[in-house]
Amino acid sequence: MANTVINMNAAGNGYIGGPATNVAQGQIYNQGTGGPGGSVITGIGTSTTDGSLSFTLNFIDGTQSLGQYQVLLPLQSVTAGATIGGVANQSIYSGVGSFGQLRVGQTLVVAGFSTAANNGSFVITAVFTSAVQVTNAGPSVAETNFSATGSVTLGRRVAAVRAARSALNFAGVADTSTQVGAIVGVSSITNKGCVITVVGAPGAGTISFLFDVYFDN
Repeated sequence: MANTVINMNAAGNGYIGGPATNVAQGQIYNQGTGGPGGSVITGIGTSTTDGSLSFTLNFIDGTQSLGQYQVLLPLQSVTAGATIGGVANQSIYSGVGSFGQLRVGQTLVVAGFSTAANNGSFVITAVFTSAVQVTNAGPSVAETNFSATGSVTLGRRVAAVRAARSALNFAGVADTSTQVGAIVGVSSITNKGCVITVVGAPGAGTISFLFDVYFDN
């Protein structure tokens, strides 16, 4: 057994100032475009404990990413790998869509080409109106395929999480667990969630955590 996972889109959990249930990607955090939630958001989540020291906290449901979203672009062709600007294994993926929103350094995830070497995750090295240049050590093979797609994850990254024991759950009801120890730390941080570790085995019952999620600049 293990402590129940804290999913912030489940009833009984919630972000302060946000909807209490049915939290979905983009509902709570939207690019940090102003307002008090621009760089930090605060939530309260509750777990039913079996006495284990660690708790999995999912900012939404463990699948969706908080503060990020994916852009899907239809691709039409890829060039053979070449040395461009003195850099080897450069490939240009062309298609239709808003390529201008992409940035150098982001990762393009390509799928759908017939040649296996043309698919994969590649770092963008240049952006054009209807194409991107990436590093593909495959190297890539020239191919035209209108079934191919490229996706890029946009948004801001979760940089840090701070957690503490909450006296009450999100509904304002006191916990039933007897655990009163301090938080040891937060680890395994991603945009999907993290792991909270406590001091002292929690007694049976419910235990709630107040946590702050900090985003990068």
